[in-house]
Amino acid sequence: MTTQNEKKERPKWQRFLLSPHFILLVIGLAILAYVLFRLTHWGNKIDENYINERGIYTDGKDTFDVIYPLTDEAGNIIANKSPHTILFFGNDPFADDRDSEDGLVNMIAKKAGAKVYNASVAGSYLAAQSESLKHTESGLDVYNFYWLCLYLCMGKDLDYFDWLESEPGTTILPETKELRKLLETIDMNTVDTIAIMYDAADYHAGSMITNPDDEYDILSYTGNLQAGLQLLRQFFPKVRIIVLSPTYAYGLDDNGKLVSSDQKIYYGGGKLSDYVIAECTAATAENASFLDNLYGTFNEDEVEGCLTDHVHLSQKGRELVANRFVEALTQFDQK
Repeated sequence: MTTQNEKKERPKWQRFLLSPHFILLVIGLAILAYVLFRLTHWGNKIDENYINERGIYTDGKDTFDVIYPLTDEAGNIIANKSPHTILFFGNDPFADDRDSEDGLVNMIAKKAGAKVYNASVAGSYLAAQSESLKHTESGLDVYNFYWLCLYLCMGKDLDYFDWLESEPGTTILPETKELRKLLETIDMNTVDTIAIMYDAADYHAGSMITNPDDEYDILSYTGNLQAGLQLLRQFFPKVRIIVLSPTYAYGLDDNGKLVSSDQKIYYGGGKLSDYVIAECTAATAENASFLDNLYGTFNEDEVEGCLTDHVHLSQKGRELVANRFVEALTQFDQK
């Protein structure tokens, strides 16, 4: 039985997340979002022929791309205006060489003439390890997509970065100070696009793809994505969201030999294509655009020279991802 002293020893963020006020706030926001969606039918009035006519892929590839423009409450298309301001979430594709002009985010900034903010974290995963942030955990979930989205939306009311930095045994990643400052100071009124890209790390870890009993289960690959996207949609309805799938990556056998990710299945997970298809379904369910890198950027037959190992992008791979993203980003720009 928990004593009064033990309750007082809970960290501030944990007491807040467990408080009736926070639970009522979450329920209220969910109800409000649902009512607004039903009233406005967000995006349902878009002419699909219009979107298809302006499709950006003419190379004949069969992809899972779903590229939507931003719309107003009446379903009218809102033309984007350059230069864009983009906030990036994700792991290694966006985080590698983040301070170099050869980094993917900086390549996109140059190609699009955009201002960029990089909230990606190398080595992070999309699926969380725990349902809540606990002292017994390594602390890595703080860098998880859902928790970063929650901090962006409600950072002033949460202090789990303080806990991370003060608790013995937690893992503090190099990006922590920069990441925290960005999430606390960024003016989201200036951001017109949020881009999200996680590589095949969850596939290699065998993360649960989807929880059929809870589509917002943050322990699952798609549930974490949807939970984060729902937050972003609620707090920043005027920001366009584009989810980028992992690119092709190899699996590894027990001897570390490269094998096809269409054949290799890690315990608890599925094929890489299973993750990508499920991610497409999850992203579009939250009215986010989806860019299919697995089949549209380079596939298993085209992978030569695009990776530095079994998963990380080479400069050639980054160039291909950057080009397709910029096309998706700008296709609805005001001409």
